[in-house]
Amino acid sequence: MTDGLTLGDTLSWPARYLPRKTALVTGTGAARRAWTYAGLEAEVNRHANALLSIGLGKGDVVAAFLYNTPAFVFTLLACARIGAVFNPVNYRLAAQELAYILNDGKARALVFEQEVASVAEKALAQATGTPLRIYADEGDAPSFATHHLATLAAGQPATAPDVIVHEEDPCILMYTSGTTGRPKGVVHTHRSKLFHNAMMHQAMALAREDVGLSVAPLNHTAELHTSFLPRLQLGATQVLQRRFDAGEAWELVEAERVTHFFAAPTMVGMLLNHPDAERRDLSSLRLVEYGGASMAPHLIREWDRKIGAGLVQVYGTTEMGPCMSVLYPHEQLSHAGSAGLPSLGHDLVVARLRDDGEPADPSQPCAPGEVGEVLVRGPCMMRGYLNRPDANARALAHGWYHTGDLGSLDQDGYLWIRDRIDYMINSGAENVYPREVEDALIEHPAVLEVAVLGESDPTWGQAVGAYVVRRPEAQVTSEQLDAFLLQGDRLAAYKRPRRYHFLETLPKTTSGKIQKHMLRAG
Repeated sequence: MTDGLTLGDTLSWPARYLPRKTALVTGTGAARRAWTYAGLEAEVNRHANALLSIGLGKGDVVAAFLYNTPAFVFTLLACARIGAVFNPVNYRLAAQELAYILNDGKARALVFEQEVASVAEKALAQATGTPLRIYADEGDAPSFATHHLATLAAGQPATAPDVIVHEEDPCILMYTSGTTGRPKGVVHTHRSKLFHNAMMHQAMALAREDVGLSVAPLNHTAELHTSFLPRLQLGATQVLQRRFDAGEAWELVEAERVTHFFAAPTMVGMLLNHPDAERRDLSSLRLVEYGGASMAPHLIREWDRKIGAGLVQVYGTTEMGPCMSVLYPHEQLSHAGSAGLPSLGHDLVVARLRDDGEPADPSQPCAPGEVGEVLVRGPCMMRGYLNRPDANARALAHGWYHTGDLGSLDQDGYLWIRDRIDYMINSGAENVYPREVEDALIEHPAVLEVAVLGESDPTWGQAVGAYVVRRPEAQVTSEQLDAFLLQGDRLAAYKRPRRYHFLETLPKTTSGKIQKHMLRAG
């Protein structure tokens, strides 16, 4: 039962009116599996009743440490139907990072699979509570698991559970990081997610005839909320790629007649450079959505020459659902480098930065071309950060979300992102926060000081660069520092520096703060 429309209702319409339509596809060849909308709803209901049977319910946080699998989809929608809060976690995290999220979010359960079982076990050993340990793969569960998801669900009724869920109840908890580098849990309601679905239907011109391919991780807000969920609500077909591989992606486009997918610019480059880009029949592909960074004009032209499908850029953050602005296919070259115009139902302003360090005021907008902080408001804005009143007061000051991005608007209202206030690094669509890397490196006994910055990289957009001051007489090398980060689950592999710069000193202000802009300037 629901009070208003909720995320758990997204299956109701297609299951009722398109019951025999293919809803979900996974695998290729002999390993291919498919579910109709009626079959998917039955599976989701069984999983929802299974979660209830082990004591999970409304308001409980259920963390998912999973690749792009049917279990991810079943768990997501099952949580929505019982009013639980779904917490998708990046499967590339190290054990300490996962443990922090479980503890901060007070997760009541962790759903995990075999490939990440060893990381899950280490993280659960550090959990301050006693989360249920739910194994999602088929076959025997590891000894530390408390429940087997498929076995639990198999014995449950395929009818919807009798749980009242309200549209203003929380449904999604996604972790991001701020300037401190500590991950923050972003809370969204059912209402904000459903409005975001509708907004993306308009931005992508989605239809029930579409066949969507998930090549990016479902645990990322861009893939989940700008692509997967909007398509699902319309009754389109969803194809899951377990993890990104350019050759397999093109194989799936051809075999399943895919019409739409989301990809980071890095992925677009890999897809373009793969030989199957010109060998496969890709005539079904209608639209590719990208985000995380703008795309270079030469890449846009090459895409148009080889592939021909339209491109749409979305700019956003986890806090806003994530889409805040859109650059449409016909604008890709005429406004190359721009983040486009505000998304449907949202207001966007670039406000002047304040000298006193207080949050920028939307009533003080910048003139066209003037750089300031990008502020956004609209129905997709987060409820707030979990248990972070101080962060909420700043991020949501004046009723607007303060992005922390520096940007400007041109005369026509198009947004241009100039830099990130907090020096966040975007490497291959993965966000890397310098403080996290600095905190890990400073633990090495030979490191006296360290500063981390993003540096231009032709493949990944940005690479992590570390500026290190060694302790007197210490002779640590970049290889030794890299090996140190790999030990003890200190840091996810994608966060490790790709370049090390050893300096005698770091530039500082008179108060002792490191001047990163001086390092960036060289």
